[in-house]
Amino acid sequence: MKKKRKWIKWVILAILALVVVLWLLLMGSASKEIAYTEMPVTVGDVETYYNFDGLVHAPHTQTLVSPAADTVAAVYVQQNQQVKAGDRILKLKDGEVVKADVGGEVTSLNVAKDDAVTAGQALCQIIDMDRLEIRLNVDEYDVGAVTPGTQAEVTVLATETTYTGTVTALDKNGTASGDLSYYTATVALSETQGVYPGMQVSAKVLRGQALGAVLVKMDALSFDDYNQPYVLVRAANGKDAEQRSVRVGVSDGIYAEITEGLSAGETVLKRSGMTMADMMEQMRNARGGM
Repeated sequence: MKKKRKWIKWVILAILALVVVLWLLLMGSASKEIAYTEMPVTVGDVETYYNFDGLVHAPHTQTLVSPAADTVAAVYVQQNQQVKAGDRILKLKDGEVVKADVGGEVTSLNVAKDDAVTAGQALCQIIDMDRLEIRLNVDEYDVGAVTPGTQAEVTVLATETTYTGTVTALDKNGTASGDLSYYTATVALSETQGVYPGMQVSAKVLRGQALGAVLVKMDALSFDDYNQPYVLVRAANGKDAEQRSVRVGVSDGIYAEITEGLSAGETVLKRSGMTMADMMEQMRNARGGM
């Protein structure tokens, strides 16, 4: 009976030794293998934009000033009142009547009846709030993107409201700032409700677009020593990874259009940054913590 137990013990030890040897061989092989994450090749739309900043501007504005030193005899309007071109604004004691040259809102009124005024003193300001525009700062490298007629999506930062506008003019007289020259592009607004002069805006103009394109995520792309793009795909043996050259079109920083080299439904590989041994170790640790 004792001999039988001893024989069983040696069999168990031999089996354990074999398992250890196989495990070490497996780990040695796995430590050399790189782990990959599979990423599908999909179909979708991708767009990229030029981005600019700027301010809301009121081109139809009038500041009325006193023609001479005098006293205000009468004021015919109130602040925030709507007036038309030709309406009376105020009258001086010498009988001269000051009138509006533009229609709009009296946004500021600086005098009252019986106030003394000096020649050239600002009396009030009128702004046509229905005809506002955007003035964008455009650097010299992107100036070709804002030719008149180009559509722009404008977001007023204060209200977080987005409007659609059209580039109506480009001031080609640039202003140098540091190492760049900047130009002013004017965008007409289709909607001005709740928008005031001086508000800050951001705008984007379409740069490139691909509809129904073959797409891969940008982090699946790599570049060789000649800066040529490629992806990794599973080799014919189903185990190794091999490079495949591709041609890239429009990219929005997340997805890239692939114009040659891949088809929708294929799978590309992304290096995970760890070896198979690392992944197995993580799995063991995860099981141990459960």
